[in-house]
Amino acid sequence: MPIGEIMHLNCGTMHAFGFPAADGTGCFLKRGDGVIHCLLINTGNGLALVDTGWGVSDCTFPSLRVQQFADMVGCSRDLNETAIRQIETLGYNPADVKHIFLTHLHLDHAGGLPDFPAATVHIYIDELEAFLHPRSPMERWAYQTEHRAHNPKWQVHKLEGTQWFGVDCTLPIQIGQVEFVMIPFTGHTRGHCGIAVRNNNHWLLHCGDVYGYYRQVDPMQPYKHPCGQGIERLVTMGFNMPRHHWDHIRKLLQVYGEQIQVFCAHDAHEYELCSHRIKAR
Repeated sequence: MPIGEIMHLNCGTMHAFGFPAADGTGCFLKRGDGVIHCLLINTGNGLALVDTGWGVSDCTFPSLRVQQFADMVGCSRDLNETAIRQIETLGYNPADVKHIFLTHLHLDHAGGLPDFPAATVHIYIDELEAFLHPRSPMERWAYQTEHRAHNPKWQVHKLEGTQWFGVDCTLPIQIGQVEFVMIPFTGHTRGHCGIAVRNNNHWLLHCGDVYGYYRQVDPMQPYKHPCGQGIERLVTMGFNMPRHHWDHIRKLLQVYGEQIQVFCAHDAHEYELCSHRIKAR
């Protein structure tokens, strides 16, 4: 990977009920297609990951909660899809991963942390507080203590009056030749963030779980979710995806769409589009 190159990794194929299918159709009673969309970046000062997907232990000796969630979303937890195995396949040593940026610490986004014990883990301050001190049954269920048993090297970030394209964000984080910014999109978790990565004069914005289907932030509205508006609203409320964030993202794309590429964590359509762009270079 040349310095500054960004690779899109699928660290957990999903087939959940209510996900859109590859042909754009969908039904609540049918399983669709999903991914765990992560980024691997050569910063020039080591590798960096944005989210980790499942880890080796999640695939080989999963906890009951990991098994329950994976069954719910139709994920086989393929060991070859873990970030560490894909990095090894690319010819890198896992120790080359020096930094990990997390949208949030839910089990399917942070399961790979133990596979990179020496990496600095960048996290928004409110998310780390929720992870270490869960308040609700959902927080206790979705955050896994085994994912921090190795005592990660946390690097905590917070808002300090900076903005990114008019949106509140943390101070820029320069790693080698690559710039990162954390943008709070709270609601799904207390400290959920989008992670923006600067690639020359272009930005990639990984939105995590702030939305789940690409047309939800399409600036060319209105639209219909393939699984139905009722199911969409049920999922949105059930997983605490505040819809006002979708408006913010649409406005970003309307004004700055030439400079920003946006994608979320689980939309297979977006993942294929991003992967195709990489292959076409």
